[in-house]
Amino acid sequence: MTFAEQVPGLTVRYQRRTPQLQRLVEAVGVVLAGRGGSRMLRILNVALSRCTVLSQLMQVPLPPLETPRVLGVDDFALYGDTYGTLPVDATTRLPLTLWEGRDAQQGSQWLRQHPGVEVACRDGSLTYRHGIAAGAPDAVLTPARLPTEP
Repeated sequence: MTFAEQVPGLTVRYQRRTPQLQRLVEAVGVVLAGRGGSRMLRILNVALSRCTVLSQLMQVPLPPLETPRVLGVDDFALYGDTYGTLPVDATTRLPLTLWEGRDAQQGSQWLRQHPGVEVACRDGSLTYRHGIAAGAPDAVLTPARLPTEP
């Protein structure tokens, strides 16, 4: 049995890596993911498998969701009659979340929980129009299709 004193910032109880090494593994995992991360860490003399790098990556908390000023909403078909809705930050073009189906209530509820949307871009679906109007009544709705120049 080994007894070791825990030194704050240097060791953590029941961990195989120091906090500094753990941050390095997480950072490399975020940038390069599994196989590439494993190769980079091997260059830095840290031998970890791609599965370990991916497992550490999955434990990294997601950054907090910031409500976009311009929201894009569109749906997609997975197969048959199974649909999904993808809200996207229109300025960064990054997806925010994923909803099952095409539901106005789900969209309006999300908008009420995330106030601050000023402009909403949507397809021609009346479902999204009703959801946006209910959840963010002050948001400007862009036309379903922007006019093309002659």
